[in-house]
Amino acid sequence: MKRIVIAALAAGALLAAAPAFGQAADAAIAQARAAGQIGEQTDGFLGFVPGASVSGDLRGRVNQVNIQRRAVYTRRAEARSVSVEEVAYAVACDVYESRIGVGERYRTEAGQWRTRTASEPAEKGSRCP
Repeated sequence: MKRIVIAALAAGALLAAAPAFGQAADAAIAQARAAGQIGEQTDGFLGFVPGASVSGDLRGRVNQVNIQRRAVYTRRAEARSVSVEEVAYAVACDVYESRIGVGERYRTEAGQWRTRTASEPAEKGSRCP
């Protein structure tokens, strides 16, 4: 039952979160993703790849995207009477399934940073449907 709730939350949360994700309109975020400096995490937020050179401006942009995401997740969680973490995780499941491009970095549930390849999809978290 929990997986069904998560799947339903993912669909609804993504529709509401799309504008808040912001990175599609932010060239600096898109460039950093392509350069492997930042990537998606299973907690539903962007993260910094260890060892990557990250400017203060980029750090601020990523933090702003994450603040916007948390606000969307919080609104969705309150509307559905679930935790913010459940909503964030549900969104991450969908992002890992369909929005991490080939060559982009992502963080696995175990905390390892990997690069998505054409032959291997991003490794989703264990709670994903």
